Amino acid sequence: MLEAQRGAFFADLPVSLAIRRDRLRRAVLMIEKNADALCNALAADQPNQDSDSARLIEVVPALAALRASIGGVGRWMRAESRGGLLARLRGDSDYVEYQPVGVIGIAAPASLPLLRTAGILAGALAAGNRVTLKFDAASVQLGRLIGELAPDFFDPLELAVASDGDFAQQAFDLLVTSEPQEGDAAMLARSDKSPVILGRSADFAKAADNVIARKRLKGGRAPLAPDYLLVPEEQEEAIASWLWRAAMQPGANEAALPDAEQQRLTRLLDDARARGGEVITAEPRGTRVPIHIIRHASEDMLVMQEEFRGPILPLRNYARIEDAIATIHRRPPPLAITYFGRNAAERRHVLEHTLSSAIAIDGRIPSAAKADAGMTLNIDHGEAGFRRFSRTRHVCRQPLAGFARASARDGGDDLGGAAPALH
Repeated sequence: MLEAQRGAFFADLPVSLAIRRDRLRRAVLMIEKNADALCNALAADQPNQDSDSARLIEVVPALAALRASIGGVGRWMRAESRGGLLARLRGDSDYVEYQPVGVIGIAAPASLPLLRTAGILAGALAAGNRVTLKFDAASVQLGRLIGELAPDFFDPLELAVASDGDFAQQAFDLLVTSEPQEGDAAMLARSDKSPVILGRSADFAKAADNVIARKRLKGGRAPLAPDYLLVPEEQEEAIASWLWRAAMQPGANEAALPDAEQQRLTRLLDDARARGGEVITAEPRGTRVPIHIIRHASEDMLVMQEEFRGPILPLRNYARIEDAIATIHRRPPPLAITYFGRNAAERRHVLEHTLSSAIAIDGRIPSAAKADAGMTLNIDHGEAGFRRFSRTRHVCRQPLAGFARASARDGGDDLGGAAPALH
């Protein structure tokens, strides 16, 4: 069920305001139309509570929380710009948007189970997520009733009620539980390799300069260094050539890799060759950290499966931009995505159909992005609840032409002082 929900989630991107409101309204209807039965179930599960008190304490406030989200979600999901056109002319063209996290597992609390679950659900659905619920052993009657009612109002791929004992061990994109989680209160469970997408409209020479400059930072070990490239299949040879030329230009003289990392790098390169990859090594005179470009990289290569920060750059082919996006979706959402291309429709398609903590347009990279692990039940309501169940994405765009060059002369680049190799 989890993978089916995840597949439906990606197919549904971007999740429109209409879809979010419709799901919230169906949650309201499920409770409204079955309020008496829910009150009786709550009273049966909790001997110190009768049906009337259950209605007052849980059912009525639960409906209020869901209705508040219906009214507020349109405002909450708006992107937040930093000053409009004037800011962009000055070089500050970034903005923040709020994306759904994915599939959320909610382990319903034992106390006030309907009210607190509805509050969590209000934020999760408003944020565009899909949900699997698991009720506590102390809420047997409520869990059974919700399990019977939910299919009448929701497709199981939108909202499912689980009975599996290994619920907490499933790889949800976010798990909400009463058990303490590592880190702070709102944490994303999964993060993966950061890809670079080169559209067919990209300036390949400039893109190669940018990618290599970022890959050289700390010998490829910088947190937001690109991990692999997605390139048009008919342009792979040309792009590999541009990357090699950029990597052959003199650059920062980084410290050599430690022996253990060098041995691991050698193992990854040998595996890539054995699986049909072509390794092109750029080792300009005087460098201690050559960059290895892998053509014909495939998913079965260890370099695509293992987490490795270093001077290695696999190239994956795609026929259509949808194929490139599908490649990204086979993995946990990445920390950062970089897109190069001048096709506005394709750029918007990438923005709307991918998830990440940051996305850079034409190489403008944010200074930091965060990936975390789970969420405890101290969930706020309203807009705060929406934010908790959203992936905050920093969209970083290059400044308008002319002003970008002025900004760069003033020291406003995002490469930590590493200039592109070719111009």
